[in-house]
Amino acid sequence: MDSKRNALVAGILKIESKLDAGKFLDRLRTENPNVTVQAVDAAAVYGRDHALGALTIAVEAMARKIMIANKPETEVLLRLACTSQISEAMRRARLREGSPGCIIAFSDDDAALKKFNSQISCELALDDSVIHQNDEKRKTLARTIGISLETTYNNSSEFLDLLLERGAILVRG
Repeated sequence: MDSKRNALVAGILKIESKLDAGKFLDRLRTENPNVTVQAVDAAAVYGRDHALGALTIAVEAMARKIMIANKPETEVLLRLACTSQISEAMRRARLREGSPGCIIAFSDDDAALKKFNSQISCELALDDSVIHQNDEKRKTLARTIGISLETTYNNSSEFLDLLLERGAILVRG
């Protein structure tokens, strides 16, 4: 991220269906007050660079005091989902029970982030393959954000750039 902040992005194989995703996320936040945490559906993440890019955009918006949301973790969700509406971002990208997910976290406190990483490593089945880029994910994300499939870039890095540009140009409505 930058010289002061450290980030963590981790794929989760599956959020147990017996686990309430919202309560789980609230517990992680309560137990790790020095770490800003967001958890999303893995289907909404087009690779590690997408998650880190959305996080970087959110941190920059926070630094410039131009955030759309009131909380940094919500800002990450909005930028990742390419929408300025929280309800729409939740519909598109919220963590879902029984599905793969992705944890996005950052902190100025390196020790706190390492503790958080240890905690989720013990509690969750981590596997970054669930957030990797693929053609099906690209097509689904293109439909979700309203890009014609004909104009969906065949090049993964061009599509990633488009997603991050869409996330970056959002403004408070």
